[in-house]
Amino acid sequence: MSANAAAAGQPQPESRPATGRVLPTSSIGDVLKQLQADFPDVSVSKIRFLEAEGLVTPQRSKSGYRRFSPEDISRLRYILANQRDSFLPLKVIKEQLEAMDSGKVTPVDARRSVAGTVTPEQFRQATVRRLTRADVASRAGVEDSFIASLVKISLITPDAAGFFSVDDVDIVRIAAKMGEHGIDNRHLKTLATQAQRQADLVNQVAGPVAHGRDENARERSAELSREVSALVVSLHAALIKGKLPR
Repeated sequence: MSANAAAAGQPQPESRPATGRVLPTSSIGDVLKQLQADFPDVSVSKIRFLEAEGLVTPQRSKSGYRRFSPEDISRLRYILANQRDSFLPLKVIKEQLEAMDSGKVTPVDARRSVAGTVTPEQFRQATVRRLTRADVASRAGVEDSFIASLVKISLITPDAAGFFSVDDVDIVRIAAKMGEHGIDNRHLKTLATQAQRQADLVNQVAGPVAHGRDENARERSAELSREVSALVVSLHAALIKGKLPR
């Protein structure tokens, strides 16, 4: 562990055991149980994906099953914590792990490197929760008629059963705030159309990856989708900033 990384308060993976020392190992199912207490969204496919990307390298039993050492589990915690808390993309986390493995100094505080930017983790899907229109109105602090007006212009769209998502609450809340500045539904519809075009671009890049033949194709596609989404929105924000009066 580097002194700089420790000072930054980042979780640190355990150092490698001394040569010849045999440590107990865990199955992927046991590892999942250990991690889910702190990372509820982690899954077996996520762990396999991290292995496929070279971030963790579990041993294999004679019968071919994955066996994770305490160090492997520590590395997984480090990866998941940095994704969740510091919003770091896997490429950066992998570079940090490789730097620590080689004894090189790691960044003082990784969170500073992404301050002020839109990050991939912000595009991770929220836990699915079905909300009624009344629920959305209550959570966003608006009238039901305002919800109806946003549905009419397709800014938010209920599912086949008429329910909304947690993300819809955020959209409604932001739309209401914009309305306070005179930005009406006509403007919001234009923004929604632009957002759909940007989403189509992201899907054009990440969609084909999901059809790969390896078992991690879907996870890799989702990761790519989050990264490209962050880049698209960051560019959009930078372009707007550049167009404003200085």
